[in-house]
Amino acid sequence: MTRQCVRLPHAGVFGVAFFLGIACLTSGILGAQQTTKRTLTSMDLRGAWKMGDGGIVALYPTDASDTSWRFVDFESGASHRLYRRDSVTLTSSDGWTGATPTLNKYRVWLDSHGRARELTIARKGARLRRGMRLALKEDTATFTSGGIKLFGKLTRPANGPRQSPVVVFVHGSDNAASVDRTWDPYLFAANGVAMFVFDKRGTGRSGGEYLQMFSVLSDDVVAATHWLRQRSDIDTSHIGVVGFSQGGWVAPLAASKDPGIRFMLVGYGMTMSVAEEDRMEAPLKLRERGFSEADIREFEELNSAIHRAAERAFADGWGEIESKLTQYRDKPWMKALPDIPTWAGSVAQMGIEQAKVVVPNMFKTYIDPFYDSVPTLERLNIPILWLIAGDDIEAPPGPTIAALAKLRKNGKNIQTRIFPHTDHGITEFTLAGSRRTRTRYSPDYFPTMVSWVVKQTQQ
Repeated sequence: MTRQCVRLPHAGVFGVAFFLGIACLTSGILGAQQTTKRTLTSMDLRGAWKMGDGGIVALYPTDASDTSWRFVDFESGASHRLYRRDSVTLTSSDGWTGATPTLNKYRVWLDSHGRARELTIARKGARLRRGMRLALKEDTATFTSGGIKLFGKLTRPANGPRQSPVVVFVHGSDNAASVDRTWDPYLFAANGVAMFVFDKRGTGRSGGEYLQMFSVLSDDVVAATHWLRQRSDIDTSHIGVVGFSQGGWVAPLAASKDPGIRFMLVGYGMTMSVAEEDRMEAPLKLRERGFSEADIREFEELNSAIHRAAERAFADGWGEIESKLTQYRDKPWMKALPDIPTWAGSVAQMGIEQAKVVVPNMFKTYIDPFYDSVPTLERLNIPILWLIAGDDIEAPPGPTIAALAKLRKNGKNIQTRIFPHTDHGITEFTLAGSRRTRTRYSPDYFPTMVSWVVKQTQQ
């Protein structure tokens, strides 16, 4: 197996950048930059870079507009939103988001053929960091699942063995494209493991309608693994799945359908149902926005009415829901509710009459609200690593920790790793009152994933 580029112990995730002061660059690099006229595109900028200090960093766009970019340093642990200044230069602050104060400067340097070759990261008062672009192979593909054409991309080491072990990226719930919009393939390919990322149906360049039916989404993952097995450059004895957030429900289903999936990693997913997630998450969301415990008790009257109706497939219960909406319509928490992503927030946003039409159909065709993944996990006999954010608001961890402990006690090969003081995404945060602001990923997040996955590919 190729060596691991993420060094242990790990000091963080997203990285420090660079300011001005790049006069110390070699004359050869400067000469190539000055004589090249070609304008760099997003295809040139995105990718993984190995820095002179041994760390791996990545630049990648987060949407199709080519205006929203992020920087991730798999060695230092910081993550920043990037701002394009010209075709070869980006800048950032030290925060997760925000353009100012501009403290870091990232510049891509070209070779004599006009190809992006070197990255410098400058910061006033700090030593200039310089790195070379990693050689990775990328192949796009269209494959079919249930008659729907899905678009994906395989990223793998350019200088690895003839056949690469591979993991399939299993999406969260975002209604957005994933191909070329995430750091994951760069992390794994830089450490000798290929990754296949595809756009979830109804997003990006994939066909079909966007939905959150886990049975359908898991079929799409299985179709991806079948496509990978047809390739001569894939080690078919080492195919795994890596699922994040909602992917924690989808990945186990896919593994239960495909015995060729040999291992599974889940990041900040849950074993309990979507309904139970909403029941636990919604009060936390209100508390985070500063509402009182009395406000939350009133909210839970409405939320409980919605959940009781959902358990009966909304055959009845609308009268109670409407009564609670009317009773609390002038409350500050009710006015804020349409902007809070919960079941009750969705009902408040739509209005009662539209909700009566839309919500029952959504529960039949769009989402699996009461799917419990524990029976699926009980059927699996593969190594599993479950990464848990200790203070996760979106995926409250308590029930999942308990369920996984019981499965492990019953002989399942399940490891858990809890990252204290982190929220969804394994991100650290600061508090201002009850409000959370992301700062970086947990220092051990990336090396934990890499070391475990690489170990599975060596079994």
